[in-house]
Amino acid sequence: MRVAPLVPLALLIAALGCQPQEAGNKTASGNGASAVVANLNGRDIDAAELERWMKDNLYKREMANKPAGEIYEDQAQAIDAMVDELLVADAAEKAGQTPDAFIEAQTLALGPVTDAEVSDFFSANQSRLPAGAKIDELAPRIRAHLESQRPQQVAENLRAKAKLTVSLEPPRASVDALGPARGPENAPVVIISFSDYQCPFCKRAEPTIDAVLAKYPTQVRQVYRHLPLDAIHPQARPAAIAAVCAENQGKFWEYHALLFQNQEALGDADLRKHATAAGLDTTAFDACLSSPEAAQRVQADADAARTVGITGTPAFFINGILISGARPLDDFSKWIDRELEAKGQTPPAS
Repeated sequence: MRVAPLVPLALLIAALGCQPQEAGNKTASGNGASAVVANLNGRDIDAAELERWMKDNLYKREMANKPAGEIYEDQAQAIDAMVDELLVADAAEKAGQTPDAFIEAQTLALGPVTDAEVSDFFSANQSRLPAGAKIDELAPRIRAHLESQRPQQVAENLRAKAKLTVSLEPPRASVDALGPARGPENAPVVIISFSDYQCPFCKRAEPTIDAVLAKYPTQVRQVYRHLPLDAIHPQARPAAIAAVCAENQGKFWEYHALLFQNQEALGDADLRKHATAAGLDTTAFDACLSSPEAAQRVQADADAARTVGITGTPAFFINGILISGARPLDDFSKWIDRELEAKGQTPPAS
């Protein structure tokens, strides 16, 4: 019995980030039978051996070009799934039931999904739902999704009572904290953001980062770096260069906010209009736009991102730990709290 991992509401929540191209889906198959499929120097090779070989090599191919952070996430998810499966099997054996029968009985015991659960899900995921989404319209689909997750809740209840220690550690990348920053200089946790002004997911992530800084006002510092995805966002690089020019006048965050607020207006004339709105010296701004220094700064950021394997936006490094995409606040809090505890500090109450 394999318990499906908890996943977002697929029909409501879009992909988490911008990518210059979509990776193709890879599949493999094997017939699983014991029939001989080849003979090498008198040694039979059966279908089961072939299938094991295919799976092993598929794993190697799938992992070969992945960044270390993605491999860690795959391994962490595999540990979670394996632990859930073992817990369910053990509990089912003690109850004298099959795993399937145990899950079914425990799911029924949880009762129907309540209105409060629907409301909580909507509130927790509102920033990742389509703009203008209304709970009354989405409630039936959210309820159906939560009902489908009841088996996973059974496994989570078992996990809460279990003694589990996971020693797998996330990889940490070495990324220089160079760029405009918010938060105390001596903060124990530094988040380095790589973002693109034309990426809708980057815009969606902005309120979450604001919420992170509000939740951890003395414990987190954010550093912003540029990663324009030129292949799909032709206006992102000029916008990033303009933001560097605003930074030169001490107005980065004001200009930064205007760029995301006006994401559909990033043409040359728009960038100058935003400069006026931000209170910039437009003469100095225009001179900066045509100078090579601002463009070199943006390129240096993009090069730094690609050096550590980042090709999509938004991407965040929490003390070197990669978090990809427009994730909810809880995903950031999980790692921030862990980092604070490792440094002997107490995370704020939720």
